[in-house]
Amino acid sequence: MRIEHLTPSIGSEIHGIDLSDNTQVQAHAHVLRRLLAERQVIFFRDQTLHPAQQVRVAQVFGKVEPVSSTFPAHPDDPHVELLISQGTRTGTDIWHADLTWQALPPAGACLYAVEVPDTGGDTLWASMTAAFASLAPGLQAYLRTLRATHNWEAPALRQSLARRDPSGEAYRSTRLKHPPLEQPVVFEHPVTGLPVAFVNTLYTTHIEGVTSDESAALIALLSGLAKVPEWQVRFRWRKGSVAIWDNLATQHYAVNDYHPAARRMHRVAIRQG
Repeated sequence: MRIEHLTPSIGSEIHGIDLSDNTQVQAHAHVLRRLLAERQVIFFRDQTLHPAQQVRVAQVFGKVEPVSSTFPAHPDDPHVELLISQGTRTGTDIWHADLTWQALPPAGACLYAVEVPDTGGDTLWASMTAAFASLAPGLQAYLRTLRATHNWEAPALRQSLARRDPSGEAYRSTRLKHPPLEQPVVFEHPVTGLPVAFVNTLYTTHIEGVTSDESAALIALLSGLAKVPEWQVRFRWRKGSVAIWDNLATQHYAVNDYHPAARRMHRVAIRQG
């Protein structure tokens, strides 16, 4: 196995391992977990994974549970969600971490490219530990005292539910199950102990205990940190590529420049604990 760091801050590509071979994966499991904690997103090329094999890979990094997002589940495995797009925006071309509107957002994710366009459709990740470390100490201390409200009802996600269920029942059910909730603006990562800026454009609606103008300014400042190139890595997908990322320490952005070409990805969420 050979490791290639893609930027100084974040992202490494791993060569020489077949993720469909559970014996190989288990032999390198400790190294893979350590590398994910240190580099925050790791990549593999030229893989062939059935849904059950992808789930086993994800389990190296934590627990997996049935799909709980607004995307549909794979018919062969309830732990694998389908991210399929052709000719329509997915709503993921905004800097965000997955499902921050849940009380315990996923610790990570394993994304497998089944079908990708010839060009376009890259994904970028940004280190929100490196971003927070760049702030002045006084500002860091203030931000640690704050909490923010997160809400799943981004327009593209509501539209996705409406396409799946025009009756509106899926929307009403999701709204009842997941009301807006508060998260800390900064928290210590459960594995590394590093502080993370936990505010994103897609799901964070306001900062508690400050005026509307102050809230908007703080959200713009903190979510804008993901846009700094020094904290980013950009990955060009090919069929059979796999990305595994730390959803608590990073944000990501799926570039929406490939339509009308089709894109099909399989994702498994990795849970905390």
